[in-house]
Amino acid sequence: MNKKLFLCALALISTMYANEAEQDISQADVDSQNNISQYTGQKDFKTVEDFFDEFANENNINYGETLNGRTFYISKAAAIAKETDADFAKALQNAYEKAILNLQGEFVKDVYGRISVEKINSYNQDNSTNAQVFEPTQKGGIISQIFDKIGQLAGASLDKALMDLGINPEGLTEEKKKVLFKEKFVSKQITTALGRMSGLVPVKTFVSRTGSGNYEVGVIGVVSDKTRQIARDMQFRRKPNIKGNGKNIKELLPDNDRGYLNEYGMRLVYNEKGEPVILSYGNWGFLPTSNDSYMLDRMHQMAQDAASQKADAAIIEFINTIISFNREQETGEEVERAIKQTIDLYSGQTQEVESSPKEIVDKVMQSIKSKASGNLRGIRTLKRWSYKDENGIQRVGVVRVYAYSNYENATKSIAPIGQNSKKSSSSKKETRESKTVNSIDDF
Repeated sequence: MNKKLFLCALALISTMYANEAEQDISQADVDSQNNISQYTGQKDFKTVEDFFDEFANENNINYGETLNGRTFYISKAAAIAKETDADFAKALQNAYEKAILNLQGEFVKDVYGRISVEKINSYNQDNSTNAQVFEPTQKGGIISQIFDKIGQLAGASLDKALMDLGINPEGLTEEKKKVLFKEKFVSKQITTALGRMSGLVPVKTFVSRTGSGNYEVGVIGVVSDKTRQIARDMQFRRKPNIKGNGKNIKELLPDNDRGYLNEYGMRLVYNEKGEPVILSYGNWGFLPTSNDSYMLDRMHQMAQDAASQKADAAIIEFINTIISFNREQETGEEVERAIKQTIDLYSGQTQEVESSPKEIVDKVMQSIKSKASGNLRGIRTLKRWSYKDENGIQRVGVVRVYAYSNYENATKSIAPIGQNSKKSSSSKKETRESKTVNSIDDF
């Protein structure tokens, strides 16, 4: 896709979003979103698929089907490290990000995708009288002259001369092949998509071990008019139009550090004031391999910084992400009838064998790319946690939070001196509200 076409596509997408009407968020919407986003503890399921089925049955939904203005998507990805590996915590975070990228790819494919199909069935056949007759080997070449020379030797002398040259006499062969019949069927499908995605909310993440001992991360995400409206409000720095009251955020979070081990990415919740709040969980970890307390502290700090950056990235992706999807698949089959002649250059004997191989063609290449950028104003750290698991890996995480009141307070902190004092009473009220959102440091 050239640059001009790419810019036109983005302009069209932006226009589509600009024409959307604002959505009111009612008390029922608030309660529903908080219920599906609330931490309920880790359940025991055999597989990630079991978890997906359980969630669908509990909420009476079908994935990919829009119901009551909401569409749920699922995705999973494998972690490349086992629980005893030093990089296990990092591998789980990477698996989550792969799962989210796959989910984004499925969305943009369903909404903006185009597919092209090309099929070819060809064959050739040789029923000539001399179809199975091989032409004699041409003489006079370099190889022929060499064999004429060494052919003057006999028996053990020839064998020894070849062995001295590193050549196994029994392996001196020449092969010829004639194809009598060949049929080939090829089906190529190319799916491409380019689009904008905003308002994707991961409502549940799940970590499961497969029967082979590997780990997978499953993600359930939802997109609706209301979640996209909140994302647009964040993008344009507007106060959301909320009609309803939520819950104290403490009720929506894990009640101990171990509970954070399976929480990845962001959640959309509503606090007791009805204010939409974006919670984002960043996970990272390291294996303490040093006895130097300073080095351990530095490793811990760097892991926390990495977790914080992962959490911020998840929030920015919620606001606005450009995604490109490309998948090329080639399937088909090949059938061949051929005769192969093998000439023993040492003895001069020939052998002919007929073969009829049948092969299935199954090739695929897929690429999903996403890009997001945005401002961090309004995002703050709610909690830092640390937990050493049973394998000695130090798991580290950060919970980052975005709320419009946070954005207002951050904006006031850089306003010209004296500007905020003009409305001191409202400023104090907003400051108290912001402190209520951000005073949750011990949950």
